[in-house]
Amino acid sequence: MKHSLKSKRILLAASLIALLAACGGGEGNQTEQANSQQQRAIDSAQAMPSGPFAQAEMQMNERMMASSGANASETWARKMIEHHRGAVAMSQILIDQGGEQRFVEMARQTIEKQQREIGELEQLVAGGITGGSGEANPFGPVEQSMHQRMMAASGGNISETWARKMIAHHQGAVDMSEALIRQGGNPEVLAMARRTAEDQRREIAHLEAMLRGEAMAPRAAAPAPSASASASAKQTSGGATSPVAREPSPAPKARPAERPAPRNQTPPRAATQPTPAPAATPTCAPEHRALGHC
Repeated sequence: MKHSLKSKRILLAASLIALLAACGGGEGNQTEQANSQQQRAIDSAQAMPSGPFAQAEMQMNERMMASSGANASETWARKMIEHHRGAVAMSQILIDQGGEQRFVEMARQTIEKQQREIGELEQLVAGGITGGSGEANPFGPVEQSMHQRMMAASGGNISETWARKMIAHHQGAVDMSEALIRQGGNPEVLAMARRTAEDQRREIAHLEAMLRGEAMAPRAAAPAPSASASASAKQTSGGATSPVAREPSPAPKARPAERPAPRNQTPPRAATQPTPAPAATPTCAPEHRALGHC
């Protein structure tokens, strides 16, 4: 399909040149001019973008070139709307045709972000953008450079091609935003241009890392609290969270109940030491007893 389209363009260009040459002057000059113009037409047709993203690229470039405003800030906003729509269209092509999963996921994120920014830009334009001085459209050279880089970008497969074209696409947004910042303009639009340039630089770095085969950096996750920290938090939270499940403590062994002493029964006496036997008294002699000694 790609080669057929190019062939048709070449034939059409050659036919038009032949018709124009037929209306010219001398036969010798006519043939030489026709050959020269035909070769230029062939070179131009062969240089036209091809591949699954060619139509989206061309449409984006045409709409951006046609967008303009009363001042540089409004022109930037209108051109950036078409710029972002081009990214959405190219990303949707990658999703529809299928590609490497990580690039497809990146394309989905690109669509979400660009559509959100399109909405913000449309609100700015609808509210009227005033302020700023200088040239109303200083972005022509930047747009042309972006378009040429995008057409020249390619990869080993559709995923790599999309990534390389998006790098050139995002760099165009950075260059356009910096051109507006240098010239000055509406404060609200300038703030958005700074944010756009910063965000697009991050996207470029991310895409370049993906092309190098580096894994996407995961978001830092909060560390899981330890068991002791969780228990402490739940004790001080006033019952806001559910308690931590703990193993039940073993129940204490029941002590045998003391039986009361039965009535009319003398309690057992405490054990005492045996009373020692009294010492033997010596026998009193009669004479001593008579004298009262015993």
